[in-house]
Amino acid sequence: MAERPVCKSYAELATERAERKAKSKAHHRPARKAAPPTAEATEGEDCPTGPAVWLLDALRVYEEQEAQAKAERAKVFVKERVQRQPLPRLEELLDLEPFRPKRGRGAGTAGARALAVRLYELSRIFLAARLYLYGKDGQPPKQVVMHLCAELLARSLGICDNTLREWTAQLQAAGYLYARAHFTTATLDGQQVTAIDGMLYAVRLAPGHTARLKYRDYKRQYRNLDMDRAAGRTAHNAIQNAAKRFEEAQIAACVVDDENFIEGSPDPIGQMQAELLEQLRRWAVIPGNITTQNPLKPDPALIDADEAERLLNGVQDVVFLLLTLLEAHKSKRAALVGIMGAALARDLKDTHSRLYYCKVIWQAWQAEIEGRDGLQTLAAELQRLEVDRREWKGLRRPAALLAARLRAA
Repeated sequence: MAERPVCKSYAELATERAERKAKSKAHHRPARKAAPPTAEATEGEDCPTGPAVWLLDALRVYEEQEAQAKAERAKVFVKERVQRQPLPRLEELLDLEPFRPKRGRGAGTAGARALAVRLYELSRIFLAARLYLYGKDGQPPKQVVMHLCAELLARSLGICDNTLREWTAQLQAAGYLYARAHFTTATLDGQQVTAIDGMLYAVRLAPGHTARLKYRDYKRQYRNLDMDRAAGRTAHNAIQNAAKRFEEAQIAACVVDDENFIEGSPDPIGQMQAELLEQLRRWAVIPGNITTQNPLKPDPALIDADEAERLLNGVQDVVFLLLTLLEAHKSKRAALVGIMGAALARDLKDTHSRLYYCKVIWQAWQAEIEGRDGLQTLAAELQRLEVDRREWKGLRRPAALLAARLRAA
């Protein structure tokens, strides 16, 4: 007679079921990624004084392999990015010949063509600081809307306000630009009043497109007029300072050629226009961004370490002072780099990386004296970051963004 099977208890059946379930999960469990070895793993009897030499070599090789793999991934990412298309030439956007005066006092001059060239140049600077305006296919936008100062624009061209309005009307009739005043709220004698803080210029960047302004362009706030007036960052002060230096240069030169309007020429008029143009370029990137000093001729002899530490409060101040490293005395250069590095770390809320910013500035200075665009490139990246900080509301780590852009540069 066959033996009856022994009945298992509920506890034994539950145990067997749990073992079968664990085996099935282990069969489908994904393999874990191998972790790098640690120094603590070898501390013991064989290594009483610290990690073994072979482990240090293994760690070093592991770090090199990880860095190489990261570099390869970065190269692939760069290759996959869409190449930004160049801007059309000004001749493709506008027929310049009809704007050249044929007779009268201005016969033979550029006429409204000079204004078109100037706005095209400012548009390129504006777009270089706002690469997010490019489309996903790498195409540039059909137009850009810049907040500029009409007085600075007129003085940089060597014309009066009436001539600027006449040239603006001619280019606006051709569809190349569209200009209107921008209004904001300011405090005057303790009361809130409506005031003009600049002009909006919509400039065409695609052939056949008609420049225009939209409601969001008028609604947007471009500058804090009260803060700029309190700090002296106004177009009136910039023009007055340039005029004062023009009078000083005129007295020193004794001879002034009123017919010479060549930008960057050694004559006082050319120097004044070049200074105002530099102020206008700063304004195009960040509205209201001008300096009370001469932006063309920084004087490193006036820079003192204590004074520089007091004046350097942010990224924008460091941008203004970068080029002075080329003329600063070697006894002051190290202190100046340290102060600028500390200012960047403080403004970017990245105080533990002060040495990194000092290293970046030193490398930029070294590249500049070797004939490469080191300081200019660093200044452009800092200027671009300052624009992103103002317009990119969701930017949480500007320091990390700057480091990534510097590595790509």
